Amino acid sequence: MSVPLTVVMPVYNEQDAIVDAVAEVQHYVLDLVEGAQLVVVNDGSRDNTPALLDQIAQSDPRVRVIHQANAGHGGAVMTGLTAATGDYVFLIDSDRQIPLDKFRDAWRHATDGRVAVFGHRRRRHDPTIRLYLTKLIGASVKALFRVEIADANVPYKLLRRTLWEEAQQYIPPGTLAPSLFLAIVTKLRGYDILQLEVAHKERNTGQVSIRRMKLLKFCARGLSQMIELRRRLSGRRREADVR
Repeated sequence: MSVPLTVVMPVYNEQDAIVDAVAEVQHYVLDLVEGAQLVVVNDGSRDNTPALLDQIAQSDPRVRVIHQANAGHGGAVMTGLTAATGDYVFLIDSDRQIPLDKFRDAWRHATDGRVAVFGHRRRRHDPTIRLYLTKLIGASVKALFRVEIADANVPYKLLRRTLWEEAQQYIPPGTLAPSLFLAIVTKLRGYDILQLEVAHKERNTGQVSIRRMKLLKFCARGLSQMIELRRRLSGRRREADVR
C-alpha cells in the first residue's frame, strides 16, 4: 500500500513540547490523511525527548522515530527527507510556532494537483536578529538566483516527493538549510508554488539551538553554500546546453 504523505519533523531538546507537537500532527494531519506517516528525527537530544518519542512510537504505528548523533537542523531535515516514502512530504518544525489546524487547506490544494504548497508567515514572533536575517536571506536569494520567494525558509512546506528527488542532486550532505535550497530549486525549475498565509506564535518551550554570533556565523556559512548552489545549478545548465 502506497503512503500518500510523510510528515518530516526534526527535533532537538523539546521535552516540554514534543508530546503536544506530535499530538497536533496526529490530530490535524495523520487523522485527516489515511495512510500518512510521521518521521521524527531526534537530532542528538540530551534531555528526555528520545524517551518520550519512543513511548509515542510504541503506541502509534504511524509514528517512526529516527535517533541520530547531533548533525544540526539541516542534517536532521536531510535524514527525514531521505527516510520519507510518501507521495507528498510535509516539512515542519517541532516548536509548535506554526499551528497545524489549517493543514486541511494545504492538503486540499495538493490533492487538487498542486506540486508545492508553502506557508508564508506575514507576521512573525521571533527575535529581531532573526527577522533581519530572514530579510537578508530573501535579498540573497533574489540577487543570486533572480527569483523571489516570500518566506523561502519557512518550516511549513508541502511538496511532492519527486521534487526532493529532483533537487537532491544539488543539495549535498552538510547543507545547513536544505528546506531553503529545496524552495530555490523548485522555483528555478518553474514549478508553481502556492503560498498560503500561516499563523506564527511566540516560542515558549524548548531550546533555541542557534544564538547571536553563532547565528551570524551560521548565516555566513549558509550564504557561502548558496553561492556554491548557484555554481552547481549553472554548471548543470551549461552541461544541458552542450548536449
